Amino acid sequence: MRAGPSRRSLLGAGGTLLLSGAAGAGLGIGARRGEAAPVDPASPLRIAYLPITDAAPLLIAHARGYFAEEGIEVAEPVRLRSWASMGETLLGGSVDVVHLLFPMALQMRLDLGADIRVLGANHVDGSALTLGREVPEVAALAGRTIGIPAWFSIHNVIVQQMLRAEGLTPVVRRTPSRERGEVTLVPMAPSDMIPALDAGSIGGYTVADPFNAMAEGKDVGVIGRFLGDVWRSHPCCVTVATGGLLQRPPEQIQAVADALVRAQRDCREDREAVAAELSGRYLPQPLPAIAAALNRPEAGHAHVEHPAWHGETIDFTPVLRPGFTTRLVEEMRTTLLDAPLGALERLDAEDAHGLVVDDAALRDAARRLDPASLTGLENPEEIDP
Repeated sequence: MRAGPSRRSLLGAGGTLLLSGAAGAGLGIGARRGEAAPVDPASPLRIAYLPITDAAPLLIAHARGYFAEEGIEVAEPVRLRSWASMGETLLGGSVDVVHLLFPMALQMRLDLGADIRVLGANHVDGSALTLGREVPEVAALAGRTIGIPAWFSIHNVIVQQMLRAEGLTPVVRRTPSRERGEVTLVPMAPSDMIPALDAGSIGGYTVADPFNAMAEGKDVGVIGRFLGDVWRSHPCCVTVATGGLLQRPPEQIQAVADALVRAQRDCREDREAVAAELSGRYLPQPLPAIAAALNRPEAGHAHVEHPAWHGETIDFTPVLRPGFTTRLVEEMRTTLLDAPLGALERLDAEDAHGLVVDDAALRDAARRLDPASLTGLENPEEIDP
C-alpha cells in the first residue's frame, strides 16, 4: 500500500523535510547528496543526536573521553529536535557521525543517494507503544490517531503489525472511522508527543524512550506494549558515518569504532551511572525517566506476549544482523507509507545490507573489546505481534 504517487520523498516528522526522489533514479547512489568537502583529518569530529536514549553510545563515548583516548578530537555534540532536522543536517553534510533510524538510513542512501554509510548497529529494542488515559488496550485505538516518529522508522513498521493483528486498519490523511476499525498515523517530533497525548489530540504514540517512561511518570499515559515484544531484538537506530568521516584515514574510522564499542559495553553494564551522565548535559528529560528507560527490571503495566524475549530492555550492540536488513526491507514493502518507497521497492531485499552497511571497523572493535556482542548474528528473525 502506498499513499501518494509523487516522486517527492517525504522524510521525518510531519513532512517538514521534502526532498526530490528524482535523485534516486536506479539505486540513487550516484547522486551523492550531501557530499562533504575535503576534510582536515585533524579537525574535530562533529556529532548530532536526538535527545533519546538511542543516542547513549555516542554521548557516553564523548562524556567518558573515549574518543579522546583513541586520539579523536570531538566537538560538543549538537542536539536536534526531530528526525526531519536530522535528515536536513545529514544532507547538508555538516556532521560526521550520528545515530539514525535504520529505515531512514536505507532510504537516504539507496533512494536519495546521500553520502552516508551505516557503520553498524547502535542499539536494539528500547521503544514502545504508549496509550492515552482513555485507551486501555491496542484494540481500543479504533477511530483514533497515533503519533509515529517518521514514516521510515521501525516504529511505523512494528506498530502497523500490532494494529493489523488486532484487526485494525492504518490510514493516513483522513479522520479515522471507529466503525471500520481505522487508526490514523501522523509523524510527530518526539518532544511533541507527550503534550499531544495529554491534550487528547492523539490516542497514543510509538517512539523511543525516555518519552514512554516520561508519559508514565507524568501520569499522561501507560506503556501498552514494548516493540521488542513484537520483533525480537530488533535494531532501531544505527550508527551512520557521513562523507566527513568516510574521507578520514582508516585508522581514524577504526578509532571511532573502538570508542563506540567501549561506550556500548558501558551502556549495557553500567546503566545507572550512564543514566546519570546523560541527564542534564545531554538529555533534558528527568533523571528518573532516563533511568527507568535504561534499567527496567520488568515490563510494568505493558502487555507481554513473549516474556523470554525481554523486549522491555534496551540493549546495545555494534553489529547488524544481515538477515534483519533483508526482513526489514520486506516488511517495509507491506507497511503503509505516506511517501514513495522508491529504490527499496525495486532492489533485491538481500542486496540492501551490502549496499548500505560497512561494519568492518565495528566488527573488528567488537572482536577485540566486546566479543560477547557478536553472538546471535545468524539467528532467524522472530516477529509475533
